[in-house]
Amino acid sequence: MLEILASTAGRKVYLTTKSDMVTRDIDLWLAVSKKNEVSISMTVTTTDHVMARLLEPYAPRPDLRLAAVRSLREARLRVGVIASPVLPLITDSEENLEAVAKAGAAAGAVSFSAHVLFLKPCSQRVFFPFLEEQFPHLAARYRANYEHDAYLRGSYPARIRKLVQEIRERTGLAPRDVAELPPPPAELEQMRLF
Repeated sequence: MLEILASTAGRKVYLTTKSDMVTRDIDLWLAVSKKNEVSISMTVTTTDHVMARLLEPYAPRPDLRLAAVRSLREARLRVGVIASPVLPLITDSEENLEAVAKAGAAAGAVSFSAHVLFLKPCSQRVFFPFLEEQFPHLAARYRANYEHDAYLRGSYPARIRKLVQEIRERTGLAPRDVAELPPPPAELEQMRLF
């Protein structure tokens, strides 16, 4: 697919992934980016390794994902970090979200965003039993808030959006949709003249 995209021009190509394997295709991503707008987002729910293993047992560790962010950025690709899903009362603390943003910025990310968990009925069938086992004190609250609607509405998502914006301002990261690459170092600009 990337080879096909590399033969096209004028497209906006976005990838969101949890996989650090995205780095194996850096050359193809660079080829695609020559004639298209490319943006890659790495999902990092938490930098806490223990919590990450519990929440995402089959996904690469957070440090591996952040290393991938660094590799993509070093290749001059536009890359951001998404702290998603934000799990109410589990990963929604300011400390957790800011840790993800700071780790992303340190790895070279140009953007940061986060999205509150949504639970469609098919996901609820798996997630509710997980909560009962791992976070039994939260299970009833989750059921009450998600049983009749896959999305949370009202003040909670608004509070998370405001918090994410404050974290962006503190870390110097842009929202995902407007993240631009900073200008390249002078030596790269000079090389482009030839």
